[in-house]
Amino acid sequence: MKKIYKYIVTFFATSFVTIIIIVFHFKGALILTYDIIKELKNSDKSIATLGELTDYYASTSMDVMNLKYKESTSNEVFLDIYKPTKTNESSPVIIYVHGGSWIYGDNGIPIGLDPIVNAFNKRGFTIISLSYQLLKEDTPISNPISDVKDAIRWVYKNKEEYNFNTNEIGLLGISSGAHLSLLAAYSEEDDFMGDEDLAKYPSNVKYVIDVFGPTELSTLDFSLVEDTYKEGIEKLKETPFFKEAYSPINYVNENSPSTLIIHSKNDELVPYKNSLDLYSKLQQLKISSKLLTLSSGGHNFYGFDNKEIAALIFETLKFLSSNTSL
Repeated sequence: MKKIYKYIVTFFATSFVTIIIIVFHFKGALILTYDIIKELKNSDKSIATLGELTDYYASTSMDVMNLKYKESTSNEVFLDIYKPTKTNESSPVIIYVHGGSWIYGDNGIPIGLDPIVNAFNKRGFTIISLSYQLLKEDTPISNPISDVKDAIRWVYKNKEEYNFNTNEIGLLGISSGAHLSLLAAYSEEDDFMGDEDLAKYPSNVKYVIDVFGPTELSTLDFSLVEDTYKEGIEKLKETPFFKEAYSPINYVNENSPSTLIIHSKNDELVPYKNSLDLYSKLQQLKISSKLLTLSSGGHNFYGFDNKEIAALIFETLKFLSSNTSL
């Protein structure tokens, strides 16, 4: 009887310690998950809304709107800032880079994502949503890359005014925005210079989150692009050394930042192999990285399984908690 009692006590003691360790290790992710659930309950949004982004009208809840971040002849280089409501410490920064095949789209964060933005702001994060030069007429693809780099440099330049924590800057890009984010994150400090006044500031980031991003441009099937945008894509393809010079996988090195890769096996535009190859190269170089594979949903962000989206959110928060002060 004493032995059974001893085993029971040992079992519960071990279980308790294990739970404490898990809670401590994922404390930030658990807290933010709770905050997001609370924000969802206080809104008319749901996990389905987050997964499918059916409510794609842009949020108007930003604190700073259409701030031009660099000297440029383009009227597309501006950003919106969603400031933290918790302001007793310097703020980690997440820069959101929109998708759109490099030739359309803007920096409007879908209003359906308001609960997530609000939860991050309440935990002290600054969210910056970024617009960059689109590939129209004679705009080279190097321009939007330098725009993303210059936006990072702008954060360093303005760290005191906005109380940014420049040790915890991250990029989150979707589709072509993920491609630009990866290039900005993996390229050297003096690569893709734009505004001369920003050139003296760093452009390094602590981490990058790649959502359905092309990493090897030679694998893309441009015939699948909508007819409306094919002319712009054709001009893009004509760029000298386009596939080699602008494929993020070619920029990975031993100093590359921590990387989270999110991709669906059902992606009809960007082959899933892009993410597999990038993850493999990051692992070979011992770069902190994680690949989250979805079995539902396509490139246009429809048809996701709600359970997969819920798991995806928590895994992303775990990644953030290991790369920030969350």
